[in-house]
Amino acid sequence: MIWMWEAKAAPGRASGLRDWAIDALAGRDGEVYVSSQRGEDLVVIMLRTPPDAGMSVQTTGDTRCPLPKPPAELANGDPHTWQFEQVHPPH
Repeated sequence: MIWMWEAKAAPGRASGLRDWAIDALAGRDGEVYVSSQRGEDLVVIMLRTPPDAGMSVQTTGDTRCPLPKPPAELANGDPHTWQFEQVHPPH
């Protein structure tokens, strides 16, 4: 299972949110990306988990993401999460 986690950084806090995201991975299989577009700084985490991973911290609708919410002072609103299944290349 692959999770995409995306948060907007609070003004002037992009590097802090980026560093928090790196720490939030805690050695798990994933990457952190940053983007500055249209005056917004975004931090994205791509996290790979086993299909039966029982870690559920943040809830968005009926979808549970195994990543915590960032500290309020680092993010502008709640992060968005999506769950994906890899189809190509076959795994």
